[in-house]
Amino acid sequence: MDSSTPTRAGVLGRMVLPFALVPPIMIMLAMRDHAEAYRLNPAAANWEWIALVVFAAEIASVGLVAGMLRLTTPSDRLPPATGRAWMLAARAASPLWASAIVLAVPSLAALIVAHLLAHAVALRTLYRDIRNEWQLGPGVQALHLTYIVYSIPVVLWIPIFVMIFVSLSQGG
Repeated sequence: MDSSTPTRAGVLGRMVLPFALVPPIMIMLAMRDHAEAYRLNPAAANWEWIALVVFAAEIASVGLVAGMLRLTTPSDRLPPATGRAWMLAARAASPLWASAIVLAVPSLAALIVAHLLAHAVALRTLYRDIRNEWQLGPGVQALHLTYIVYSIPVVLWIPIFVMIFVSLSQGG
């Protein structure tokens, strides 16, 4: 194996785990310092558990995207190696991890705008990486594959957000 080929363990240890810690840490800091800016009661929920669930979902999301990259490979192409798929998935997730920094700003509007922009950048990154990985032209096939791959973690996050919001509404 080429020494420049990423491994799943290497990507997980060097990219995913450290950067996936940013949102849970920022959630904890924001809920401690300025929860009222997000119209939340800091005592309404166990924020440590919510941060842990978010962290686990982030790791699962990267794994799902990596798996989907391997499963949705066009029939006339080779799937990316497992480590390479994990690296591409981590690259797509990185704007979302970085957007959590905005939790330092006590503004719900800033959080929403930053998160929406992060999704746009993540989709663009995934689209470009899919085009480059399988040497596809700018067309419907790459766009279709991007939406298929990106939709799987979205399906994971919807029930997680529902659980969080339900727990917050019951706690307040």
